Amino acid sequence: MRGIWTVARKELSHILRDKVSGLILFALPALFFITIGFAISIDIQRIDLAIANTAGPKANEVVNHLCNMDKVGKVVMLDSPSQVEESFARDGISAAIVISEGEWGYNVPFKFDLFIDCSFATNILAIKNPINSAIKSSLIGPGNDAPFTIRYLYNADLNRRMATIPGIIMIILIVVSTMIFSISINKEKVHGTSRLLSLTPLEPIRIVIGKIIPYFLISLVHISYLIFLGQSVFGLGINGSFLLYFLFCALFSFNSMMLGLLVGSYCKTYEAALIICWFFIFTPNLFLSGFVMPVSSMPEMMQRVARLYNGYHFIEGYRGIAYKGTGFAENLPYILFLTIQGLVAFIIALLGFSRRYSKS
Repeated sequence: MRGIWTVARKELSHILRDKVSGLILFALPALFFITIGFAISIDIQRIDLAIANTAGPKANEVVNHLCNMDKVGKVVMLDSPSQVEESFARDGISAAIVISEGEWGYNVPFKFDLFIDCSFATNILAIKNPINSAIKSSLIGPGNDAPFTIRYLYNADLNRRMATIPGIIMIILIVVSTMIFSISINKEKVHGTSRLLSLTPLEPIRIVIGKIIPYFLISLVHISYLIFLGQSVFGLGINGSFLLYFLFCALFSFNSMMLGLLVGSYCKTYEAALIICWFFIFTPNLFLSGFVMPVSSMPEMMQRVARLYNGYHFIEGYRGIAYKGTGFAENLPYILFLTIQGLVAFIIALLGFSRRYSKS
């Protein structure tokens, strides 16, 4: 036992002296417990709503009541019901209500058509129930039936796989394009092959591009067969432009590779590169991208943090192109973010790689 305790004291002393080990063992668990704990919520905190009032001024009281509901955030007023689907694509709303003249047989002068974005199939009841309850209790009375029609957009069959497939594709591309590529870059230094590369007449930028090309081609193969499997196995089609969809996935793969290049260029060991990729890229994207729960259900501070990660922009753009049929203009903010973030990461990574290359 004496020898065992000696080894244990030595190992504990090593852990306490090593700043990286101390950060990983003590600081990161607390940080993730707080941030992810705030981010994860099964309740819908905000409903962005569009309203088309075709019943005239007499429905203004109804409109005001819907606008003042507790969970309603952004409200978009539409001129006609024909603008409903356009508003889903343009304004990012989660539900829309069309108020029209009532029909005979009901106690109220209005009829309500509720449209719900079902591309994230797990949030339907959280949107439908508060709106339905508000109309029935406040406008009709709890004992009366409501002329209330619900229409599910982008996922009429309520296929829950439509909510998970974008996140699964995101995970696969991050693992291949970020984590494995980062380890590959870092192994050059660990195994000493960077010295051999320094003897070649190639500049650092050419070496980096040469290492990027194989992994980028592999990611394109992954994207291709993931599209095929999604359509053949799960029956998930692409409602928008196939070319835009493919290029958008390729852009996300490029972005992820640049983040992996950035990590691999500055980490001294591939274990450190793997830990940083796991804790600071993979895990936050898993919980903050909108894959596990809608970003709109998170606190405002966590929503801002989520928008700093590439996974959020990928999933928003993916659902827009594949499910809602949105075009280039609607997805331009996501495209610009992924492009700019990727280029900035590439420039910073190239500086780190050049420095390491010159020292070799």
